[in-house]
Amino acid sequence: MSKRLLGDYLALPYQLVIIPGEEGGFGVGVIDLLGCVTYAENWEDIPDMVREAMTSWIGSALKHDDPIPEPALVELKN
Repeated sequence: MSKRLLGDYLALPYQLVIIPGEEGGFGVGVIDLLGCVTYAENWEDIPDMVREAMTSWIGSALKHDDPIPEPALVELKN
């Protein structure tokens, strides 16, 4: 079985939690990647900041041969 590469993981649909800061900006965490968090000053900056955080987190895990969880599937109900 071939090993996934960084780009393979970045393409997966990881879910985020976004928390508005008390004095502006947004704290963002990747739910399935424990400790993968970032901060964005503006809403528009969130995608770039998340990609940077995930690249660092996943890159480190790959380098150290640590397990990388795949995104959990969440069923949305009406």
